[in-house]
Formats: sequence, C-alpha cells, structure tokens
Amino acid sequence: MKSTQRAALALLVAAAVAAPAYAQNLTKERANILSVDWNVMQVRMKDPQGRERTWVVKKDATVEFTDKREQFPNPKLSDLVPPMYVHFTYNADTKEIVAFDVAEVGFEPSKAKDPGPAAASQQQAVITAVDANVGQVEVQLPSGRKTFVVDPKGQLRNFKAGDRVTLTIGKSGDKEVVTAIRRR
Repeated sequence: MKSTQRAALALLVAAAVAAPAYAQNLTKERANILSVDWNVMQVRMKDPQGRERTWVVKKDATVEFTDKREQFPNPKLSDLVPPMYVHFTYNADTKEIVAFDVAEVGFEPSKAKDPGPAAASQQQAVITAVDANVGQVEVQLPSGRKTFVVDPKGQLRNFKAGDRVTLTIGKSGDKEVVTAIRRR
C-alpha cells in the first residue's frame, strides 16, 4: 500500500510542478492604435510613455469592446482602427498579441464617414523626396506624383529618394495619410 501511495504522491507532485504544455507567458499592456495592416497581421501602437511599436497579431486574437459595446455587437479585428485606446494581451515569448479590449473608441462610430480599415489601401511607389522632420513624403505612383503626410512621421527616418516602397494609405478625416511605409 505504501508503494502505491508513494507513486500517487510522486505523480501529484510532478503534475503540480510541471507546467502544462499549453500554458503561455501572457502579459498585458495598453496603447493607442496608430495604424493597422491586416494583410500582414500587424498593428502599430503608441504606449502611454510615447514609445511606438509594431506588433504581430495572432489571426484568431479575440476582440472585446468595453467602450461603445452596443455599436460593435460582433467585434472582430477589422473593427480595430486608429485612434482607439486598447488594453491588449500578448504572449511574452512570441511577442504576438492574442487579445484586445477597446477601452476608448476615440470617435463616434455612427458619425464617422468610414472608420474601418476598408478605407486603407496599399500602393507601390518610388520615393522622390522625403522630409522626415515634417513627416511628408513625395512619391511617384502609377497615377502620377503625390505628396502624403506620414503618421507616425518617425517611419521616414530610414528612407531616401529612389527607394521603392509599399505605402499603406488610410483616411484621417477627409485627407489621405500614409499610415505605414515599408521597402519592397
């Protein structure tokens, strides 16, 4: 009987000490959304200390709305747009966001012309001029030259005339704004 008790006790201790295989090292943060790119499952955010970072988002990340919940009855990733203030949970090992809770929407959804990311588009371009201090970039698009405001402007630090880029263009009010820029 004692050997059976010892074996059972050893199994209980092993089960209590060993971490489950599915356990994740989850961490919580909060930030304002600056831009989203669901084509590559990324969201750029600014935390309360003013630090900007682009995060990878898990395809099946959950979304909840604490603010204006009734206006987002079936919340999904595509509902997440600037300037929402979110609390988010990420896996500290993979740095991948697994859940969002929108604490402040930041606009009146019923009055917004197009708050959704459907307004965002991607364009291939060649940079013709950059003013990183002001946060503007002039590019050659297939349709001709155009100047855009880039928000956040810090994205322009590593770009110069002649760079071939992909622009993610969204709306800020009635103006087009580059929300993400990357080399191609």
